[in-house]
Amino acid sequence: MTQAHYDGRADVHMHTRYSDGLPTPRQLLDFVERKGHLDVIAITDHDVLEGSLWAYAQREHYSFDIIPGMEVTAREGHVLALWIERPVPAAMSVKETAAAIHEQGGMAILAHPGEPFIATRHMLRYLRNPQVLLTWDLDAVEVFNAGTITPGNNVLARRIVRHLPLPQVANSDAHTLTAIGCGHTRFSGRTAAEFRQAVLAANTQVEGVRWPAIDYLKLSPGTIRQKLTGSSGMSLPETPSIPATLAHP
Repeated sequence: MTQAHYDGRADVHMHTRYSDGLPTPRQLLDFVERKGHLDVIAITDHDVLEGSLWAYAQREHYSFDIIPGMEVTAREGHVLALWIERPVPAAMSVKETAAAIHEQGGMAILAHPGEPFIATRHMLRYLRNPQVLLTWDLDAVEVFNAGTITPGNNVLARRIVRHLPLPQVANSDAHTLTAIGCGHTRFSGRTAAEFRQAVLAANTQVEGVRWPAIDYLKLSPGTIRQKLTGSSGMSLPETPSIPATLAHP
């Protein structure tokens, strides 16, 4: 299939104030509507589902499709849980996390596997024995992440999966509005259902550029620290409290 057939754009990895992002869910949705550059999105806050469920409930008011989801902190890395309605617990293995996602009829995507500060010793395991990813029942792997901190991490991610029959996706990992869509997955169609079908059929293209430099400067030291230490063998970050101002996103 030629690139001309990949008319849809999906970004299913982004954060709001419900975890460590800057925008509220409403601000995020309104921004995507104004920009008109994406057909499918998912808010995937760290170990928190509330903001994404709120956004999903607003889907009739927007011209793009919205998938409910979250980013789960597993022991060997981070897993994007899409099409779920109940939170998936943190601190399980990736295989257990994927199984919990699938129990809800969801999709499990391993996020930024080439980021050494997220899963330091496990990234080396991925490089030495990429086949281990096939034993975890993952649905796809994120091989381009626009917001990862260290240079070369996306190259490593592609190297890890280059000989594996695993679908590949790209995402922004946006924590600011202007980073949304910097990384995205191209697919045939425009809807969330067509995106899911394309991923499961490994019929996608990954595209993207790094965040604008200003977007890194907007993040708080605590957010940078969480991005750097999420699953590196240190203690898991505390789930941030939801600001009172988000009672009505």
